[in-house]
Amino acid sequence: MRACLIALLVVLVAACGSLQPASGPAGPRTVLEVENRNFLDMNLYVLRAGQRVRLGRIGGGERRAFTIPDYVVRGSSDLQFLADPVGSARTPVTMPLAVTPGDRVRLIIPPY
Repeated sequence: MRACLIALLVVLVAACGSLQPASGPAGPRTVLEVENRNFLDMNLYVLRAGQRVRLGRIGGGERRAFTIPDYVVRGSSDLQFLADPVGSARTPVTMPLAVTPGDRVRLIIPPY
């Protein structure tokens, strides 16, 4: 009987728990706004301390916003943005920019 009560207590406690880690309030989103004036589609990356993180793809002549992951912007850091054109060997990179959480960065990719 006592073993059944202990087993029931364990099951009840486990049922009340959560498998997801506790998360604090979501911080402000950091956004990269891109205007691609080029006719080529571009794969966009953010560079930080030698690490390259893919943000996504933007079509030629499109405008789109990309969310920069929190772990990339955590703390004050200099970021660079790389536009890798599909079908071309050129990979233009921006100068380092000081980006903090919650910033909105605008990138215009010119035609070339």
